Amino acid sequence: MYKFAHYLFLIYFKLFNRFKVTGKENLIENGATIVCANHYSNFDVFLLTVAIKRQIHFMAKKSLFHVPIVKFFVKKFGAFPVDRKANDMGAIKTAMRFLKDGKQIGIFPEGTRVREGDTSDAKGGVVMLTYKCKATLLPVHLKYKRKIHFLNSYEVIIGKPINWNEFGAENGDYKEIGKNLMEHIYEL
Repeated sequence: MYKFAHYLFLIYFKLFNRFKVTGKENLIENGATIVCANHYSNFDVFLLTVAIKRQIHFMAKKSLFHVPIVKFFVKKFGAFPVDRKANDMGAIKTAMRFLKDGKQIGIFPEGTRVREGDTSDAKGGVVMLTYKCKATLLPVHLKYKRKIHFLNSYEVIIGKPINWNEFGAENGDYKEIGKNLMEHIYEL
């Protein structure tokens, strides 16, 4: 289902939008990987799906799993629910299981859609997962531009991978490191 969605969305973005991916050489082909991006729009998941061919198992807000038809597609897409209002240990365990199996997950550390450049609400969970699972983090900046000649313009900037031991997370200050990570993403 993910590959089908990848090509379907690719056609949509190429035909009806201006779409650019920078940093493809930074993509990770295999192994435990966390795709970490800013969250500006509901389109973010689709942009990442088009830019990154390898399947991303997204952490998705649990309310998406309450509507049967949406739940069907979200699950087929490989996503798993997270309760954004609580420390959702079930979602963390699911993410850890994917990472231990060498899969790639997708997380928006801000937890919800935010204005471009606002790092004040960045969470530290992505740093904790990266550190505990010894995963590689792939920072991605999603840029939206206003319509140009009736076309929306999107740019996906893929940064250099960050190894789990480059964070200095052994002191457990995940939230502060998460904020620094989001600042890094916005600078890409």
